[in-house]
Amino acid sequence: MTDEGNNFNGRNERNDANHITENLFKQQIGIYNQSQTQWKNEKIEIQKQYRQLIMQLEKESKQSFLYQLPLQKTWVQWLALGLACFLLFGDAYAFDNPMALQSTIQTEMNLNNVQFNMLYSIYSAPNIILPFFGGILIDKIGVRISILIFSSILILGQSIVVIGGYTFSYGTMLAGRCIFGIGSESLNAAQAAIMSQWFQGGQVSLALGLCLSIPKLGSAMNSLISPQIQANHGELGFTFLVGLFMVIFSWGCGLVLIYLDKKNEQLMKIWKEMNPIEVNIENKEQQIASQEMSLQIRKSESTESERSVSLLEDDDDEDSGDEKVEETVHEVKEEIKLSDLKHLDGSYWILSCIIMLSEALFVPFLDNGNAFFQVKFGFSQQSAGVLLTIPYVFAACVTPFVGIYGDKIRQRSLLIVLTTVIFIITHLCLLLIYCDSACGVSALPLLSLGICFSFYSAILIPSIPLVVKSQMIGTAFGLLGVMQNTALALFPLITGSLYNSHLINEQGEIDPFQGYVYQSYFFVGVSCFNFVIAVSLYLFDKNGSKKLSRLKSKSK
Repeated sequence: MTDEGNNFNGRNERNDANHITENLFKQQIGIYNQSQTQWKNEKIEIQKQYRQLIMQLEKESKQSFLYQLPLQKTWVQWLALGLACFLLFGDAYAFDNPMALQSTIQTEMNLNNVQFNMLYSIYSAPNIILPFFGGILIDKIGVRISILIFSSILILGQSIVVIGGYTFSYGTMLAGRCIFGIGSESLNAAQAAIMSQWFQGGQVSLALGLCLSIPKLGSAMNSLISPQIQANHGELGFTFLVGLFMVIFSWGCGLVLIYLDKKNEQLMKIWKEMNPIEVNIENKEQQIASQEMSLQIRKSESTESERSVSLLEDDDDEDSGDEKVEETVHEVKEEIKLSDLKHLDGSYWILSCIIMLSEALFVPFLDNGNAFFQVKFGFSQQSAGVLLTIPYVFAACVTPFVGIYGDKIRQRSLLIVLTTVIFIITHLCLLLIYCDSACGVSALPLLSLGICFSFYSAILIPSIPLVVKSQMIGTAFGLLGVMQNTALALFPLITGSLYNSHLINEQGEIDPFQGYVYQSYFFVGVSCFNFVIAVSLYLFDKNGSKKLSRLKSKSK
């Protein structure tokens, strides 16, 4: 018993030891498994943090890379375009301030039509001379300083106009308008110069087209709200003061544009140093585009039979294209070189006369448009202002489509004739339509006038580079500016004199209606004369170089 009991006790002790060992082993395994799980979790967390760190570094690296790109290669390019458009928004608004307030100005300051129209003639008078120096000043002081100076001159000129409005001083207003005109035309040239640096290739046409059309909405805005402001406040000076605020707003846009341009210039230098290969590729693309322009211009100078052959084989032109790459760059500055005048042929002079008369049929009429629609169609000053927004807004909407269509069919000479025909129809309608009270039919001529301005912007002006050699484009546009400003200085005085000389009817009574009828006779006569010149251009071009009537080349 003793031995059996001892054996039994021994087995129990061994079992207990085994249980203890097994429990300890399980505990160790549990601790191990727990540490393994914890380690895995820590590993996952470390990997997650590592991936986040890598993503953050990549993001920062990407942002740094984008920041180092020139601004004109990012979305900031379009911001700069918007600022450039609004740079002239206040200019367009303030330029047409007198038009929207014609009745008020003439009544409160006791002005006749010639004196009122002098507010527009004095604006254009100094710009008859300025194009002879256009581009020179900008080259000397730089485009950024030019924008700052010229936009500041606008503020000065409009401020003097405001003083003249508060004091009812006609001489003060004339002085302000003269100073305003000097700054305005020069600012237009500076705007075109800076946008030609931001946009290249086919984008230049888009940028300059928008810079031409969008500021016209400032004229529409002036026509819409200036009569309302005058009616609510009754202060001529205060209404001009709103125009000053618009000019200051545009001045602020110019400051931001100057900052972006300076930053872009700095980044462009760095980018060119770091990316010489891409710079060479871009330069090559620009050379190819320039060569294509050069070939297109030279092809347009050949006869019809020669051109049909050159569309298929033009190896000689391609060889000489490399030598004239620099000559094909479009100059946006209106700088006149007198030595180039002898090289301008008949097509240029005829086309310039058409452009000059077309602008004279549009701008001087609208300068007196508010009073015209009050007398002829019975509108109030406020309602006439609303109505006169039609040609500006309609032209801004239609111009891109007219440009696309004109480039597609390439029959510019016919489209120029069509433009003059629409002018005739427009001014005939303005002469013949009559309403005792305000009527909607009077808006139809304004729609067609908007179409005329669309053709003027998208067909007539872009035709100038087609009729001159590429190296003379600056001279051609500069001389055109002289002719345009001469017309804009003279036509308001002519129409004002016609109005004054026919203001008294046969019964010896003052009859404003008769004065505006004779103005309409004058505009119809000028439109018909412009049509005759356009037909002569069509015949001259058709029987000569065919620069304006060439068809779009066929695909090979």
